This record gives sequence, structure tokens and C-alpha cells, in this order.
Amino acid sequence: MSHKYAAPAKVNLHLAVTRTREDGYHELDTSFVYVDVGDTLTIKSADDLHVRCSDESLDGEQNLVYQVLKAFGQKFQTKFQFNLGLDVFIEKKLPSQAGLGGGSSDAATALMVANVLWGIDCSKEELIAFATPFGADIPCFLFGQASMAKGVGENLLPYTEEIPTQFVVLAWPGVGVSTAKAFAHFDENKFHALTDEKAAAKVRARSDDGSFELGFNDLEQSAISLCSPLAMLLQSMREKSDRAWMSGSGSACVALCDSSKQAEELVGFLQEEALAAWVHIGHFVLKHPLQSKNDIGA
Repeated sequence: MSHKYAAPAKVNLHLAVTRTREDGYHELDTSFVYVDVGDTLTIKSADDLHVRCSDESLDGEQNLVYQVLKAFGQKFQTKFQFNLGLDVFIEKKLPSQAGLGGGSSDAATALMVANVLWGIDCSKEELIAFATPFGADIPCFLFGQASMAKGVGENLLPYTEEIPTQFVVLAWPGVGVSTAKAFAHFDENKFHALTDEKAAAKVRARSDDGSFELGFNDLEQSAISLCSPLAMLLQSMREKSDRAWMSGSGSACVALCDSSKQAEELVGFLQEEALAAWVHIGHFVLKHPLQSKNDIGA
């Protein structure tokens, strides 16, 4: 019997690059909250692993869900006398390369379900440690609640500041931004944001002083340089909302509106001016929909 499971979007409430490591990874000071929109995974037990997607270009082994589940099954296969398989169908709603964590959220949901259906029963901390090498955004979904993160995204704590309760508008310009390219552009062009160490910017001096306000994003200028439609989208959202910013490495942006009327008018303008190819009006969500075995139905 198959069941449907939610894979929600996330928004970064702020994102600061605090260190560029010698191995090329970037350490962050960031925060995450979920949004009431996302992909849906239909999952059932199977003898082998199958991953299909409503976007057929994401079928099979190239999908992050397949890669994470395959590695998870291989890690624990020796404990079982049967094949660890699942049949997974992903109904995509979130755009790709948008900074909303769509692929990472899919992988996190699939991993949480497999952990229960396969009877592996890893703790949340064990799942996060396992999944981090596959993507820095996966841990924030496994953590299960709005969070603050440091390191490459794996050091998580509950978010302690006030979460905005206004209407939220998400908008995507129709063109994605590669996370790798956004960070590479930042490294090449934003050295002034970091301290100078051995003629190369390595560490942000103000990373721990709590000065990052809502919507601060170190990668914004790099994303705009790589995706020109983002600039017009973000400018319009800022002009017609209480506050707007870019999520993650882009190219989706989020705006806060005090009323549904203001949110609808903003969306209407973005669509009329062809500034957004995808939009959503909703609210921030503090908890992930999969909180326990009961939510998974095992």
C-alpha cells in the first residue's frame, strides 16, 4: 500500500558566509523556516529501489532521492536478510535551482520514511550525520523545526527569534541559479565582506555578533550577477511588500505582506509584468509535517 508524504519548501531567514575553508566548502551562519508548499512523495515498499518524478528528466539514478536511499540501504544492508527497496514517485511543485530546497527536501522526506519502513531506526542526529555529505540543505529538513545552522549546515539549533506571521509570497523568475556557481562568484567578487587572511578572504569578523537582520543574504549580489531577471523581481517585491529578500543561493524570493489583498496584488503585478514564472501565497510553518512514526504511518 502506498502513502503520500509532504516535502515542504524552506526559506532562509538570513544567510551569511562566515568562512571559506581550504577544502573549498563554505561555512555559514544561516536560519531556516518551512513554507506551506512543497513536493509530494508517494512511497510504497518494493523489492528494489525505483525513483520516478513528474519531471521525467529527474527519474532514476540521477535523482538525489535515489542516491541517498541507495547509500542508506547499502550502509545497513548487512543487518537484513531481504533487499531494502522502495518505490518512490515525486510530484514536483517546487522549481529547481530556486533556493527553496526542493531536491533536498525530497531526499530528507524519503530518508525519514525509509528509516521507518526499513526498520533501521536511526536517531535524528544519525540521519543528519549520514545525509550531510549529500547536500547542505538536507539537515534542516531532518531537524524537523525552524532552525539556526552553522558549519556547512549540519550544526543546528532551534530558531529562537520571532518568526514572521504575515502572509508570505514566494516568487521565482523562471531561471535558476546554480548553488556552486553562486558560491564561486562570491569567492571571486565578495572578498571585502570577509577579513583578509594571507591575501585571501577566509573568515567573517562579525559572524557571531548577532547582527544579521531578517533577509540578510551574502549571496544576493552574486545570484543577481548570474541571473539578471532576479534583480527586477526582487526590486518589485521590495517596492510592493513590507520586506522582501532572496532565499538561499536563489533565485526564488520571499516577500512579507500584511494582508491577503496585498499579497494577491503583488502576485498579480508580478504575473502581469512577466517577472515571475512561479508564485505561491501562504505562510511560514515552524514544524516539519513528518514528526514521528505516526506521521509516516508505520
